[in-house]
Amino acid sequence: MADWLQLNDWLYDGLDSLFATALHGTPLADFAGPMALVLAATLACVSVLGVFMLGLGVILWIEPKLWARMMDRRGRTTDWRSLWVGEQGVTAGEWWNKVPYGLGRPIGALNKWLNKVMGNASDNPSVARVNNRSWHGAWWALPGFVQTIADGAKFLTKEHMPPTKADRLIYEISPFLIISSTVLIIGFMPFSSGIYAINPELSVLFALAIFGIAPLGVFFAGWSSNNKYTLIGGIRSAAQLTAYEIPLLITVLGVCVLSGS
Repeated sequence: MADWLQLNDWLYDGLDSLFATALHGTPLADFAGPMALVLAATLACVSVLGVFMLGLGVILWIEPKLWARMMDRRGRTTDWRSLWVGEQGVTAGEWWNKVPYGLGRPIGALNKWLNKVMGNASDNPSVARVNNRSWHGAWWALPGFVQTIADGAKFLTKEHMPPTKADRLIYEISPFLIISSTVLIIGFMPFSSGIYAINPELSVLFALAIFGIAPLGVFFAGWSSNNKYTLIGGIRSAAQLTAYEIPLLITVLGVCVLSGS
């Protein structure tokens, strides 16, 4: 069945017509096709990467909620907070009275004191404030999603403090080298027959070659810090990444052989 959304063809045809019309009668008219091709490939890469980034946002929103519920188990594995406050009826009773020789009574006294001081009723102002920390009266804000954006903004605005004796150029370039070489591989992953960023003749070999750049970035990051411990860590991580490429190459080779590619 043919793909109903030919992303590359749709982008290229539209941009080719746009550039041909905009550059008609100018010295750049002969370059309308190549310019449209480059811009179409760029937009396709951004579109494919945007789908992945959107999926990561959803995962970041779901993950803390999932683990919070998984860790709040019923029975004897119920976490301390539920044992203390009786969250949504999830309690183990006054289990401290069941511990032999009265060893659990000090814990019971402490739990009762905490429950008396802090409470767990929804009409308690402090509890209501905590429960409402993600909503702020706006149901469309999605509970917890704003917190993810705040954490990302905090990370991006942190002060950049490179080591004093570091090789500044290599130190600054290394993270971009690691991340860009990894993200670039996403461009070779087709969502369908028509939704992909690029389709070169040597796609598998080219992708593996790009993946081989990441260990160099890790090594350069450790070396440029001018610290023997970071150098040892960089060498170790680079050796691990290089060793992982061997089984990865064998795995991909098996798929290529079976598919006849």
